[in-house]
Amino acid sequence: MRVLFFGDGLWAAHSLLRIIKDGHQVDAVVIRTSPSDRTLSDAAKDLNIEILQPESVNSTAFQNKIASISPDLNFSCSYDQIIGKITINSAPLGFVNVHAGKLPFYRGRNVINWAIINGESEIGITAHYIDENIDTGNIISQTTIPLSWTDTYSDVLQNLTDIIPRITAEVINSISTGQVNSTPQSHLPGTYFCKREDGDEWIDWAESSVNIYNKIRGITRPGPGATTIHNRTPVILWTASYQLSWPKYRGTPGQVVGQNKDGCLVKTGDSTVLIREVQIGSQTPQKPMWSIGTRLGLNTQGDIQSILHRICQLEQIVQNLSKDKPV
Repeated sequence: MRVLFFGDGLWAAHSLLRIIKDGHQVDAVVIRTSPSDRTLSDAAKDLNIEILQPESVNSTAFQNKIASISPDLNFSCSYDQIIGKITINSAPLGFVNVHAGKLPFYRGRNVINWAIINGESEIGITAHYIDENIDTGNIISQTTIPLSWTDTYSDVLQNLTDIIPRITAEVINSISTGQVNSTPQSHLPGTYFCKREDGDEWIDWAESSVNIYNKIRGITRPGPGATTIHNRTPVILWTASYQLSWPKYRGTPGQVVGQNKDGCLVKTGDSTVLIREVQIGSQTPQKPMWSIGTRLGLNTQGDIQSILHRICQLEQIVQNLSKDKPV
């Protein structure tokens, strides 16, 4: 079977190697306009497969290119453009996508991060046909992997790197032999997540320990890392610990309330979180050494009062200058 392969990253590279090994013909690999890394393009080069990098997969020029390739199937693994109707229908066996979400839940972008942030106990992997909406097409196969209390973003990515190529191979083989079945997605409304933006990584210490802990492990390496501020300097929080049995009590959110050999305990909205590894600027990541009483995050009321005080001082200086100005 002839496949036009769309993708990005390690999952896609391993999937490409797997379907080539299974005897399918890949005439071209379509990479993102801004790839996350070189793994897919390097794999394509090693296999002497043409690499395409269109600004828009829905442009007339690219549709003409697909027509010249004449694939039996279009397949996507971590590709980031929204596919239009003409491109969807450009291969007789359809356009299939592998999505790291348990559809109809976790449609959209950055869904692994959001699943961890939401404290899910499993991650879904869904192979589905692409339709004109986002992640709403008929499901070909769906499986789940457990997500433990301590799993981080990096852990999940590694697990999926092993699983997604196998699912890709199974789906493509079933389509090539005409043994594929698909079912419409559940009538449930599901959930949808937009792309994470700069600023989403900031920690609000008034939130619960569960939410803060999940956020830290949900966007740690290779993500941007959860971020707080200390002495007006941003601090990345790479690693943390929390147990549901820890005491719950009222205190000042963002204040360091304890130290041990593993790091610093920081007060949250309901309990504490043990911060184990931090990074300040370009410094080497390290165990935090903050003294008890240190404040992290923004002190909104204190900052407002400080700003108002400075404004009053500036106003007084301007008035004094006006008085001293000669007529």
